Amino acid sequence: MEKIRTWMVAAGLAIVIVGAAWVAHGTGVIRLPATGFMNELSVWTINGSLAIAFGLIVLVGSWKLLRDQPRETGFGDDHFLGEP
Repeated sequence: MEKIRTWMVAAGLAIVIVGAAWVAHGTGVIRLPATGFMNELSVWTINGSLAIAFGLIVLVGSWKLLRDQPRETGFGDDHFLGEP
């Protein structure tokens, strides 16, 4: 389980970094190469923002869903309803 979590964190970070680069290109902060097709185009800002959001979802998912300790009992659990 720890291997899956490590890979999910790595994938989430990579997605966030790529998304940040797309936002930077789309807003004109990064201009490499100077005649690149991504410079100052709002579509890359939007795509980068969506990629960042997806990367954060992957990171939160790896933290919440694959944590080692079990979840606390709550609504919908048999223990909450008084059943053994």
